Amino acid sequence: MITYPSTYGIFEATVKELCDLTHQAGGLVYMDGANLNAQMGLTSPGKIGADVGHLNLHKTFAIPHGGGGPGIGAVGCTKALEPFLPGHVVIPINGRKDFAVNGAPYGNAGVLPISYAYIRMTGAQGLLQCSQQAILNANYMAE
Repeated sequence: MITYPSTYGIFEATVKELCDLTHQAGGLVYMDGANLNAQMGLTSPGKIGADVGHLNLHKTFAIPHGGGGPGIGAVGCTKALEPFLPGHVVIPINGRKDFAVNGAPYGNAGVLPISYAYIRMTGAQGLLQCSQQAILNANYMAE
């Protein structure tokens, strides 16, 4: 598991190499989405080499913490891990009816319009500026 960039907003120069070494050893890389707000417009988990990760809407897209449950947001993975994604026992997702991870098959839809509106109002340039500001703030705090 990696958090990228680090909590201090540092983009580790060898992150791709570390992911490659993990893959060569037969491992997978899970990326914690806690600092994704510092990646928007700059890079992406796929470019870095992550195999699976989650997006915390409460940290990246203006959802109050606990506003829909801890860690509300998407889980993304490589094609190789797709068969292991959960379905839902009541409402099949992609035909899968096995193990649910949430009582609501598509998450807490009530808070998602907030993130959608934030993304639409901010736009691509604004999201990039948010990333740059997040990195600057983290580095300021580290100093």
